[in-house]
Amino acid sequence: MIAKGKSISHGTAALEYDLAKEINGEAAATEIHRHELFGCTGEDMVQEMKPYFVDFPNVKNNCLRFEVSPSVEESAGMTDADWAKLGNDFMQRMGLMNHQYIIVKHSGTEKNRRQAHLHILANRVSLSGELYQDNWIGKRATEAANSIARERNLVQSKDIGKANREEIKQAMDDVLIRMQGFDLAGFSRELGKLGFKVREARASTGKLNGYYVKARSGTEYKASEIGKGYTLAHIEKTQKKLKYNSISRNYGNTLKPKDGGLHL
Repeated sequence: MIAKGKSISHGTAALEYDLAKEINGEAAATEIHRHELFGCTGEDMVQEMKPYFVDFPNVKNNCLRFEVSPSVEESAGMTDADWAKLGNDFMQRMGLMNHQYIIVKHSGTEKNRRQAHLHILANRVSLSGELYQDNWIGKRATEAANSIARERNLVQSKDIGKANREEIKQAMDDVLIRMQGFDLAGFSRELGKLGFKVREARASTGKLNGYYVKARSGTEYKASEIGKGYTLAHIEKTQKKLKYNSISRNYGNTLKPKDGGLHL
């Protein structure tokens, strides 16, 4: 499970987006739970928060926004009640149960329609008038998510990233071994057949600087995050090494690399 958090100044815009979310023209947002908020619209609810801001006129980022995302497999059987429990559990671990907040579930994303997740908007000022300190809020959100994951035997965020990168690496290795030589277009096409989308990274001049690969889960990684050997500068060398190792295994280690090629 992954969680993100930050303090923001645009609470109304963020909440209106959360409540009105559509994917391919279809409604994707469901309100799951709210605490001490009664308005019908995002603007109404943020207006309800404003009286608490009065004692902190110099605080620009007066709302807190979180995203909580279990893996697709973990969330597949979750009911709205399960999502509400997850959201409230997260808010409790963040020390925000005494704040106004609303939890909205999105059934998916544009990149992955199965990746359901929660958006939470909260008043940074508590009902008793205390300002919530936002130092390292992103890190604390990750720690809260990992704590929930450990208790529920879910996959922790660091493990999801590791699994995604390993899955991409395995697919890349398989494609590189099969390809006669390396060209990014062919490499991208073959990875696409396996469910991994490649996106080129180009400078404003059009120069190709690198590329990204999107995991089946929808998370995108730079080639360098998969490994230095998969960057454009090193991938052909990696391909030769993979091919050598593959053929060597098949022929009882009788092959030796010579002058960058393979020889009996």
